[in-house]
Amino acid sequence: MGWLQDTFSEPGNDSTEVERIRYARAYIIVKIEGYLMSDLSRNLIHLRWLLKLVDFRAVGEFS
Repeated sequence: MGWLQDTFSEPGNDSTEVERIRYARAYIIVKIEGYLMSDLSRNLIHLRWLLKLVDFRAVGEFS
């Protein structure tokens, strides 16, 4: 997903916590897309994966 990588570039040392959280979410979506998705059009993410990211603080509890 080139759009995600273009829109959410790596945050700098002076980034805010919100910017770092947004980057982390985008990074996780890119990883999900790259390893778990079988959509060959490369532009869709199944809703079940996005729902896992609704409460970002709870993501650490997933195994």
